Amino acid sequence: MRDGRWSESGRHVARRFPATRFPAPPRRRLILIRRPAAVLLALLVGLLLSLPVGLSAIPTAAADDSTEVTIQLTRLTPSIVRPDSTIVIQGRVTNVSKRSLVRLQAAIWRSLTPLTTQAQLQQANESAPTDPEGERMYSADTPDAYQDLYTAAHPELGPGQSRTFTVRATAADFFAPGSPQTGVYLAGIQVRENGVQTVGRARTLLPVSVGTLSADGLLPGQASIGSTTLVELTSTPSMSRPGVFVDDSLADEVAPGGRLDALLIAAEQHGASYAVDPDLIAELEAMRSGYKVTDSGGHTTAGTGASYAAAWLNRFRTMQADHDGFQILYADADLTAMVHAGRLDLIKRGQRAAAQVADTKGLPLLVTPADGVADRSALQAATELHARAVLLADTTVDGLGPVVRVPGGPLVLSYDTETAGGGPGPDPRDTEVQVRQASLSDSFITSISGRPSSSLGRLRVVTQAGEAGGESAALSAPWLSARSAYDLLNNTPAELQGDPLYPAGDAGQEPTHHQLDRITDLAQNLTTYQNLVVNSSGLADQADQAVARAISQAWRGQRRPMAAFVQSQQLLLRDTSGRSLSLSALTTGAAIRLDSSPQVTLTGSSAGVPVTIINNLDIPVRLQLLGQSPNQSRLRISNVPASKLGVNGVIGAGAKMPAQVPTRVDANGAMTVTLQLATPGGELIGPKHQLRVNATQAGMIGWIIAIASGIVLLGTVVLRIRQVARERGDQPDEDDDLDEDQPDQDQPDQDHQEHDRDHDLSPGVSHG
Repeated sequence: MRDGRWSESGRHVARRFPATRFPAPPRRRLILIRRPAAVLLALLVGLLLSLPVGLSAIPTAAADDSTEVTIQLTRLTPSIVRPDSTIVIQGRVTNVSKRSLVRLQAAIWRSLTPLTTQAQLQQANESAPTDPEGERMYSADTPDAYQDLYTAAHPELGPGQSRTFTVRATAADFFAPGSPQTGVYLAGIQVRENGVQTVGRARTLLPVSVGTLSADGLLPGQASIGSTTLVELTSTPSMSRPGVFVDDSLADEVAPGGRLDALLIAAEQHGASYAVDPDLIAELEAMRSGYKVTDSGGHTTAGTGASYAAAWLNRFRTMQADHDGFQILYADADLTAMVHAGRLDLIKRGQRAAAQVADTKGLPLLVTPADGVADRSALQAATELHARAVLLADTTVDGLGPVVRVPGGPLVLSYDTETAGGGPGPDPRDTEVQVRQASLSDSFITSISGRPSSSLGRLRVVTQAGEAGGESAALSAPWLSARSAYDLLNNTPAELQGDPLYPAGDAGQEPTHHQLDRITDLAQNLTTYQNLVVNSSGLADQADQAVARAISQAWRGQRRPMAAFVQSQQLLLRDTSGRSLSLSALTTGAAIRLDSSPQVTLTGSSAGVPVTIINNLDIPVRLQLLGQSPNQSRLRISNVPASKLGVNGVIGAGAKMPAQVPTRVDANGAMTVTLQLATPGGELIGPKHQLRVNATQAGMIGWIIAIASGIVLLGTVVLRIRQVARERGDQPDEDDDLDEDQPDQDQPDQDHQEHDRDHDLSPGVSHG
């Protein structure tokens, strides 16, 4: 830890044994000085303490905590001090203040009180930079123990400027006026301005071995400790889609001197074991084949790390041949968070992708939860994933280890956390020198504790370059005996009685609901894309890889970078002009859409609604067309399967393809129907398309009604005619009877009357 916080690596190392906490010092009370004599005495003491250092017989470090410079330790030899050693410390001093510092001087500082127990070591690691005050080596008798960081011509060190130093002292001078004892000592550098004010400090730990050594380099009564080093080979995902990276950071990491280069050097050490992310291998394979890097504007440039990736992969495969190794979850997926979110299915998709990586698929699975913490549900999920073991911090399992059994879960490998931050502050305290010295000091105190060798063991996890270099040197300590991780798993495990510790702070770092929604959308969009394109070979594997990268624990506490990465993962589409499109364009209509007249008139009972499918993408696709009518009894509309759309079921790149949606009209009238494009798998494409349909000709039922009405009308007319005819047949013919009663001589008179009537009706005729 560093000031109670985990560093970016998330996992660190320290001792492998339960610690006894050092009792807290009693709280000091402020005593008010009331008498004038006492006030005068206090003023005199303060005046004496403010006098120049040269007036004191044994200069002590002032208890101020000014930090106007940072001190980076770059070298400390030897790592383990003997009475005849010469101690050499090198480093760099940088002015981090806003003013120029005058006549700076660096001097060796040390505390002459040996630390011999784990409790004392823990207290030293947690102590304030000014506790204890200790002593500086500033004497004419030891001129090499201090160094001026200025010259007469250039007495100032300006803001941001740096100076290097090299100071040395024999062990006899270092421990004067007494003699060294076996134990661990606090040591480091103090930087003073004008010989008066301390403006910066750096502290580390120094194991001191005093006594006659045996043939194997051990002190009398010193025990050998089995030491297992596990090097994690993983990186934050950076390949957003095949052959395209969001930045070129991975090239920097595998280049000579880069982080992954240093970690591979540590993994190559004799007796070291490794745990590798299959996604790292997949990304490096893509880099080796040639890749592109996108900038913030979406433009791509050629990547520069192809040769570095190839060289790193070759070294990895050589190392792999004779070292114990594990694979971790693909893209170092955040198992605990996904279990809590009920999305173990996403973890399993990543494991399908891991099964396709030839270099790692045969390795046993080691689950590495974020920050080395997990609850029982996560351990149960690890069992479901067939994990060989789970890697947890010793603090998570009540200090037990290095092998622990938790009921309901796989074996736990418990790694050390005590020396995680590189020892005592102030920062920076995680240099290679400080990490190495912290590890050595922790194991040294354990080795001289009097415990039998059979009860001792430690597991140290290396995730950073500084830790890597430190571990290489630490393994050379005579009291450390290298053990492989596979051998460690054969230990009889300690039993954890309660539940593993999962702090609320770690739970608070899990993805938010908004982040989980982003991941769900990505997974859904990738499935849609896979079912949409004609040539989907390999897309299932790519989708599994992409989902796993999105749920990597590297994104804990990195919400904006995570959002930007997921957004870049969705840039899988291009339109016909070559412009990149997000997968979200499949739902907005920017990629594929329907077009038609806003209103269609149907004049037959079985007519088709004409539409046009517009594919703006530069790839051919397969689609089906879904229809929905608000009233199926009046207008039935049918779906169009993918096999009947386009040419042989394929809608070409940039095509505008006409189509007919079959309908069946059972009643006249107007209504609004809904059309929707979808993949053959049923995922919806583009927005819903609505249009108004007017039906002007009835269907079968309408004709039946019309014919029946006609029959009824015709029958009614016939019946009426027959009724009228019957009525006329029942009445006597009065005219006929009259004619029969009149004699024939009356006929001329009648004709004469009709003639007169006709004459009167003739127009334009007047009578005199």
